[in-house]
Amino acid sequence: MNSSRWWSRGALLLICAVTVARVALTHDVFSPTYDEPLHVASGFEYVAEHHYRVGMENPPLARAFFAWPLRHAHPTSTDGIERIGEVYESAGDFMRGVVLSRRGNLVFVVIGIVSTALLAGELGVNGVLAALIFAMLPVILAHGGLATPDVAGTSAVALALYVFVRWLDRQSWGRTLALGAGIAFVFLTKFTFAFWFVIGALALMAVRRRMPVRSAMAASVFALAIIYSFYLYAHDAPKFLLGIVRVLQLSGGGQDAYLLGDVRHMGFWYYFPLVLAVKTPIPVLLLALFGMRKREFLPLTIMAAGILAVSMLSKADLGVRHIMPIFVPLSILAAGAVRNRWAIPFYAWLIAGSFLAHPDYLPWMNAFAGKHPERVVVDSNFDWGQDVVRLRDACRAKGIRDIGIAIFGTVDMKRIGMPPVHDIDPASGAPGWYAVSESFIIPAQARDPRAYTWLTREPFERIGKTIRLYHIRG
Repeated sequence: MNSSRWWSRGALLLICAVTVARVALTHDVFSPTYDEPLHVASGFEYVAEHHYRVGMENPPLARAFFAWPLRHAHPTSTDGIERIGEVYESAGDFMRGVVLSRRGNLVFVVIGIVSTALLAGELGVNGVLAALIFAMLPVILAHGGLATPDVAGTSAVALALYVFVRWLDRQSWGRTLALGAGIAFVFLTKFTFAFWFVIGALALMAVRRRMPVRSAMAASVFALAIIYSFYLYAHDAPKFLLGIVRVLQLSGGGQDAYLLGDVRHMGFWYYFPLVLAVKTPIPVLLLALFGMRKREFLPLTIMAAGILAVSMLSKADLGVRHIMPIFVPLSILAAGAVRNRWAIPFYAWLIAGSFLAHPDYLPWMNAFAGKHPERVVVDSNFDWGQDVVRLRDACRAKGIRDIGIAIFGTVDMKRIGMPPVHDIDPASGAPGWYAVSESFIIPAQARDPRAYTWLTREPFERIGKTIRLYHIRG
């Protein structure tokens, strides 16, 4: 093995190690985000009870990794919140259980970094540079630290595209079976990301003018066999198709989303382009645009453009995480532009900005979002309920014994150690302590400007990046 290959592998190993360390250091900083308890509860049901009924709109593989460290729990409650609380507490402490559930996602963080490097190499781009750009993205660092399937699905898409490129270059039984396994990996981590894999595969086939139909059918049959084997483990194979149907229903039905002072149920056609523009580091945006100018990177350009174009049809605008696989071609395109010395400052800008964002990768936005990014977009782009641990610590430091809350999320306030809490009346309130999430108060006032004005006209203390703490004096 020549020295350059040893250097590349060593550099890639270092990137993985540093990224895993950065992500792991966030695990105990943040409270469970909005979706995490559901994913862990579903994964626990799968690995410990061999059933799959909770939240079947997502497949079981990533969830099983999240729940595996908690598989020996013996919850007795049938109530959802109480039950997942018991599962977390089986680790000896509620937050200890939350941390353990997040550890499983580190596997997918590494797979995503390595797969991006491998795919870049197959497309004629420096894989180490592509992996480094991917690993520096705040959105990857944020969601890689949570027990949610978005990074797992992104990693699956990157790996599946890598084996697809190799299969497209030369078909063999080994490569066909590898492609089938890659496709199964995508479908077993996040259903909606299968669309993004298909867009990438079509882009590659169109540019290379190859479409091996028989071999593709064989790979698809093998993929289905793997997928159904995972569902048979839960004694419920039909849930695979029912899950896909459920995803289509949710996507077409719309959900309330906030953007730039407005709330709409059926989405904004420009939501994902705008969110991508503020959630991607500016140097990556610029370098990717330079990369798009090169003809040899046409498949990557089509991939990124295709994902963005299809996302604009969505009626459920719930965060850039839903198009997270777009960061794979964008990272490779940006790496493809880094061939001249003029690109070095952009690279330094990316790395410095990434480290300065620690540990608050989730609410991070670039300079395009301005001084008040929460007024641009909220939900999983900014405030997903992650700062309740910080709020608890503030309550303890200030001796707060009772507090009114309007917190966005599903966290169990009692188990996380909060003092007694009560709801807030939008119309009026008494003297006391109050805590409100940006993802709660901003959309509420976008719907009704009069809501909570008795509270929000008062000064507040910022807890973390996302919670306002008010003290109304008598």
